[in-house]
Amino acid sequence: MKKLLLLFAITSVSIIANAQCTPDPAYTQPGVYPDSATGFLPACVGEYYEQVVTNIVPNDTSVEIIPFLPPVTLQFDSVVVSSFSGLPASMSYQCVSSLNGCAFAGGETGCILISGTPSAGEEGNYTLTIVVDVYLGGDPTPIATETVDWYVIKVLAAGNCNAGLNDNSEENITLFPNPTDGLLKIEGLNYYSNTISILNINGKLINQYQDIKTSSFDFNVENLENGVYFVKVDNINSSKTIRFTKK
Repeated sequence: MKKLLLLFAITSVSIIANAQCTPDPAYTQPGVYPDSATGFLPACVGEYYEQVVTNIVPNDTSVEIIPFLPPVTLQFDSVVVSSFSGLPASMSYQCVSSLNGCAFAGGETGCILISGTPSAGEEGNYTLTIVVDVYLGGDPTPIATETVDWYVIKVLAAGNCNAGLNDNSEENITLFPNPTDGLLKIEGLNYYSNTISILNINGKLINQYQDIKTSSFDFNVENLENGVYFVKVDNINSSKTIRFTKK
């Protein structure tokens, strides 16, 4: 059960900010999206950054109160963050929930918006650390206090913003033309089974092509609104994300 609590608790953070987020309606099951395997999109110095995280809190959970007896079902009262740290100084965060402060009620779908424009000198990896209190059945004492520390925001230098991001490979994968008004081509793919994902600026999946086993791949984005997007290439050996602009 603790693992589940950690999964949805990250979105329970808040700070005063001008912008607000909207939970992604594509997600309907309890959890936090994007999950820890997908992580956050990278940020670039001098460019406005937004990361929306959708949080769906379960209505109830099974808890073992007396050893060797069947667990009982208790309603979630709320999930509250007691501390949050790790963001670059230029970024802030805001909860959107039905409760006061940074608290999410049982059965609620809420979100968090992390936003800001990184400044020169902030390049590097920033690990977020969130301490979470979980309350069940109206009990004033939290049933669990956990620390979430697996989410990282990578801030890239201004000159690297249109290059490969989150690059864990040595392959020379390129994307062109960039900016584009429609057709895009990826070159430098290996012959493994590649998955190519198109993401918007908030990390939401727009389109996906699976089991690509060629050295190059063409696709069309003319149906997208103008703006900044990402192409993410994943295979068994590596992962690479490239920023592009639709004009």
